[in-house]
Amino acid sequence: MNKKIIILDDLEEQSQFFLRLLNEANYWVLVTEEEFELLDLIYREKPDIILLSATLKHKDSYLICKKIKLLEIGENIPVIFINRDQHYFEAETIFNSGGSDYISYPFSSAEILHRISIQIQLKTMEELLKEKTNQLHKLIPHYQKLKLALEKAKLELANIAQKDQSSFLPQREGFEKILQQEWLRGARQRSSFGDLAGTNISLIMAKINDFTAYQNNHDSDLVDNCINIVGKTLQSMVKRPGDLVGNFSQGLFVILLPNTDQDGAETVALMIASKLESLQIPHHYSDFSEYISCSFGIATGIPSQALPPTILMEVAENALNNALSQKQNNIIVIDNF
Repeated sequence: MNKKIIILDDLEEQSQFFLRLLNEANYWVLVTEEEFELLDLIYREKPDIILLSATLKHKDSYLICKKIKLLEIGENIPVIFINRDQHYFEAETIFNSGGSDYISYPFSSAEILHRISIQIQLKTMEELLKEKTNQLHKLIPHYQKLKLALEKAKLELANIAQKDQSSFLPQREGFEKILQQEWLRGARQRSSFGDLAGTNISLIMAKINDFTAYQNNHDSDLVDNCINIVGKTLQSMVKRPGDLVGNFSQGLFVILLPNTDQDGAETVALMIASKLESLQIPHHYSDFSEYISCSFGIATGIPSQALPPTILMEVAENALNNALSQKQNNIIVIDNF
């Protein structure tokens, strides 16, 4: 869109010169001789530049400039004075009245276009800076609230860490080894007793919703704190000695629940969802919720030496992907085999 320029000048020969020059340079230009019309055009057209003659008949150009700058809409519009007569030229008065620059006679087309281009660039940069500043002001309360929520959650979970300083979340490789051990134990138990009762194994996969957006918009300390708090929250929800929480990747957790059917696993997932919701850790960039939330995939199966334990993870992962596709916080999808 062409930049808009309004000219206030009561000398027709001069205003027509500027009109032709600026039209040829692809500016959108309006010319007026009246102060009241200029002020009206500022409101209606929102110009990018105002050219103001310093030698208006029966009018004080400097006072007009001050009036423009008193307008909320005119405060950031550059005003360039057209100086035809050195007798009327007062650079200090121009700048004191709010003028941004001046063009002196004899006029040079190249100089005029250059000075106008510079002022438009400065205005664009100021508008961009203002927009970024407004965005920053909106984010500051969000970050403050986020830090307070994280500190509150850290204090709330501090007792858990103090009770077991050696506790940590095993990564994928370590988790898979433990899963294999539990799977074989359950399979042997089933063979020994010839009964399926009590041999169910459940696996919950919990994914922090829109975690990539969270990573991309927060510093690493906040991201690490968030992962730590979510991990400890999951640990606090599983009480039995055989239960295990693992960290597969950033934002993706797994919970192994031996001797647990699908109803028991769903109860644990619901408890986790409720606990995370109560922490109210802000997630400004999530499409799921304004706070940190998870989607859950649950797999429940009967361990057998004929099946690899990885089948439990595959089924849970498929259930999780199904939950994530629903784009709602705390969705739980359960599958059995």
